Amino acid sequence: MGKKIKHMKMSLTEEEHKRWHREHQEITPEQHKTLMEKMGISKEEDKKWHKSHEIPNSSKEQKSKPINPYAVGGGFLAYCVKQEWLIQKGKGRTTKYYATKKGINELKKFGISI
Repeated sequence: MGKKIKHMKMSLTEEEHKRWHREHQEITPEQHKTLMEKMGISKEEDKKWHKSHEIPNSSKEQKSKPINPYAVGGGFLAYCVKQEWLIQKGKGRTTKYYATKKGINELKKFGISI
């Protein structure tokens, strides 16, 4: 269990905090306002928190559109092959990746254990 942090009057681990924001980033401004009221968070506290964490509190403030996670994953795999952390065998749907000794150590830095 990770270290607990205080966030908007909640006590969460850092991973729980990240997961909460991933799961709640698609709410409407009205839903966000209702949620903050239920949690007892003032408009000023919410605005201050969002400003300091650069997380948009309304869809109007979002500067980019959602990304394809498979594209990010594919790009990261290609990067790992280039760094010689992974060895690629095959192409397309039958592609398999194998970690090198160097790769095992480097991927741990990303929270990936093999």
